[in-house]
Amino acid sequence: MNGKLIVGILLGIAVAVGIGLWYAQNNAYYVEVNGLRTVEVSGEALAVSDYRGIDAETSPLKMRACFSTRWDIVPTFEFQEVATPLLAPRWFDCFDAERLHKDILAGEATAILAEDNNPYGFSRFVALYPDGQAFMWRQINGCGKAKFSGEVLPAGCDEGALPVAALAPSLLDVTENPIRLTPIIGAGAEAVDIAGLQVGGLAEDVFSQHGCFQMDQSFGLLTETYELAEPAMPEPIAGGLACFDAGQLAEDLDIGHALAFWGEKDLIPGVDRVVAVYDDGRAFVWHQKNQEHAE
Repeated sequence: MNGKLIVGILLGIAVAVGIGLWYAQNNAYYVEVNGLRTVEVSGEALAVSDYRGIDAETSPLKMRACFSTRWDIVPTFEFQEVATPLLAPRWFDCFDAERLHKDILAGEATAILAEDNNPYGFSRFVALYPDGQAFMWRQINGCGKAKFSGEVLPAGCDEGALPVAALAPSLLDVTENPIRLTPIIGAGAEAVDIAGLQVGGLAEDVFSQHGCFQMDQSFGLLTETYELAEPAMPEPIAGGLACFDAGQLAEDLDIGHALAFWGEKDLIPGVDRVVAVYDDGRAFVWHQKNQEHAE
């Protein structure tokens, strides 16, 4: 057989394989999902219009969507550093991941956690613009990164368990979940007045969530009204708030310069919220493992 002919055949095969791979990555397996009238956000079906989307059974990460909304949602920066839109196939041209990411970081679009750990290891986000334009995608979360890399799963990432981030009242949304203390007499924790709250941590890791704030109540009033927490175990948090010095706080609790109160015991199975207060009104809040469940 002529050498040039063999080379031509091989080149033809290579081109065909390349085209096949390109098609598989960019077109194959995708299914267009258009015309949906609602999108679920935190378990609630919210109305949308002009829905244009793609999805696939082969991977949760293939889902993308563009739509319009009239949602009454207050913009926050809670997921600004977490939400990372993934690139879409070129032919799905309404979804520009690079522009979305840039706008989220600049505060021009608000990132909303619509659903966590469904399927396990993935989070679904929506980026919402002030004019009602919205874009949706899935990305791997902290549980998924640990699982797929073979690392030890972070706290709250046990498979088969309900996702901690979806269940735990988050410190990162104080409008919906105010700071509460557990009274000595009475049923259930009650909201307390605070000022100047700063919060930090990751939405998907309840044990990373912590905060600093001010309270007006005196030591005497607090100890007469609310349950003291024992044990109180503030932990250092990588990249945590500058105001939250876990080592100093633990030392001050030890010698009585600060008092710890139960915020909400067994917030969810295995998780307690603790609030520590100084006599000058400085206060700190964090989540820790419930010792009864730990045993």
